[in-house]
Amino acid sequence: MVMINKKALKTALDKVQNIILTVHVHPDGDALGSLLAFYEALTAQGKIVTMVVDDIIPEKYNFLAHVDEIRSVDTMTDWTTDMLLVLDASTFERIGRVGELCKAPIYNIDHHISNSHFADGLYLQPEFAATGEILTDLCNSWDWPITETMANALYMAIATDCGFFRFSNTTENTLNMAALCVKNGAKPNVISEHVEVTTVARIEVMKEALQTIRFYKNGKVAVLALDEALMAKVGDDTDGYVDLIRNVDTVDIAILLKAVDVNVTRVSLRAKVTDVNKIAGHFGGGGHVKAAGCTIQANIDGAIEQLLAVIP
Repeated sequence: MVMINKKALKTALDKVQNIILTVHVHPDGDALGSLLAFYEALTAQGKIVTMVVDDIIPEKYNFLAHVDEIRSVDTMTDWTTDMLLVLDASTFERIGRVGELCKAPIYNIDHHISNSHFADGLYLQPEFAATGEILTDLCNSWDWPITETMANALYMAIATDCGFFRFSNTTENTLNMAALCVKNGAKPNVISEHVEVTTVARIEVMKEALQTIRFYKNGKVAVLALDEALMAKVGDDTDGYVDLIRNVDTVDIAILLKAVDVNVTRVSLRAKVTDVNKIAGHFGGGGHVKAAGCTIQANIDGAIEQLLAVIP
């Protein structure tokens, strides 16, 4: 692994012609916005770019340009390329089967402080709120045009990863990069309407989910649990659930638990003060100081017990 600067990244991109572009599984707004925007940026530079994601793309992102050009692993027949460019993924495992099937040199653009340094070339900017913020900065620095469709994708990437500028990772640069996107045609109202859209079915699940809320450590820790039955109803679209408990006045750490099966639970952690990256690290996960995730080999009750044991 080699940590690289902006100039070295540009040199590496200039040298290659064919690029496979990917992001982490369970792609969120930052991952998909970054993927779609950089696809357009690289294509405009004359590169032959293939977007591949080893997961389903949530329907709410269908309003973005080029989303229909994202390929699944199963439709790929030729993995020959000059570079595998990984966006917004902190570990090799997070890109799923793409990493196993594509044998090209790996370059990684990321903002997670927990990045495992798996790439041959790593451009890591943990002080940035989103990978979309990094890419906006890169395009601006390199005088690469930011089109209206790129601006929409990048704005969505930035806004969704900092809670629409409410979270502590929002900086002056975050706002400046978002403003640059708006200057280039991003429509904040259109983006928020699509990203925050909900359904009657989702509200019904949310009603059930609210019944699972439990508080621990004198109200400092709040847990919301989606068992297998609820996960079957909601699918992977769990955005917003953790915010139902994060904003409670006594709560420092908000935990969303998602049952994979009776022996595996996925965990999303959010905090106002505590470093949840350290907590996730106990279970092989990570992310950011105030937002992290991991997977625990236990059912929901077992996961709660293990988490409480390492929460100060």
